[in-house]
Amino acid sequence: MVNKKSFYDAATEKLVQQVQEMTLPVTFSTKYDLTEMVIKFRETFKNPELRSMVLNPKYEQGRVRKERFSAGFCGIASYTWNQLFRMPDKSEIWRMKQYSNNKEIYGLVNHVWLENVFDGTILDLTFDQSLDREGNFVEIPYYLGNYINSNFDFQRAFKFAQKMGINLEDIVFINSMMNNQKR
Repeated sequence: MVNKKSFYDAATEKLVQQVQEMTLPVTFSTKYDLTEMVIKFRETFKNPELRSMVLNPKYEQGRVRKERFSAGFCGIASYTWNQLFRMPDKSEIWRMKQYSNNKEIYGLVNHVWLENVFDGTILDLTFDQSLDREGNFVEIPYYLGNYINSNFDFQRAFKFAQKMGINLEDIVFINSMMNNQKR
């Protein structure tokens, strides 16, 4: 069985290293630092007030007891990241992917993550939620995923971003307006 605290911290470090090593288009610029945002996301996952506002309470006691802080945040985190980090013309850098009702492979039944549109690399801000009953990491079957549209209002993600001091609702509105103008 893995040490839960060190596993969560190690997963955060792995994500920090991953975003630090990413090669992004020269024209990409953002007001948010990728590394700092990974850390901020992962710390925000631990916020008890936020957790009670956006996650299903049925699973909360077990998640917190087992320190599975990223569990339940896959869609919220992926949507937020997708909206925050875009090209100057507001086109996506990371497309959202999802699988639902997975009965094919042991592990998560439903999951959402990001895929880089330029090189196809996966960015899964909550990959460490996939654990078996003994607490061992279970590989996520990313090949089961399909692209999903990110052009919608997601209230739980707005609350998540608000806890980090970000008005995601305005960002989503601007992204949507810019993408509608390109059509």
